[in-house]
Amino acid sequence: MADLSTEDRVCAGCDRHIDSAWVVALNKHWHHNCFRCSHCYRKIDSKESFLTKNDKPVCQGCNNDHFRKKCKVCFKPIAGTSLVYKDDSFHHACVKCYICGINFKRGRSRED
Repeated sequence: MADLSTEDRVCAGCDRHIDSAWVVALNKHWHHNCFRCSHCYRKIDSKESFLTKNDKPVCQGCNNDHFRKKCKVCFKPIAGTSLVYKDDSFHHACVKCYICGINFKRGRSRED
């Protein structure tokens, strides 16, 4: 789509003709004001990183608040690896022995 002439450029957000400045993201053209988070509708700046959900842009804030797993102890989003027990996820630093309060070490079991 990047090879289209100006007359053929249509915004993926509003389906209207683009006659001046535009953003290219997700292999589509967008008006600057139309490139928005598909969850909260906040405008995503051209220098801002974003993720996709169902081939639509999602801002970092919505990804953290609505799409990432949350730690069952601190309720904050989990980035990277986590401990999982049944359907619950935990930050490694949040899991402690309920008797002595010491954090568990990664890669160790109670048999070690």
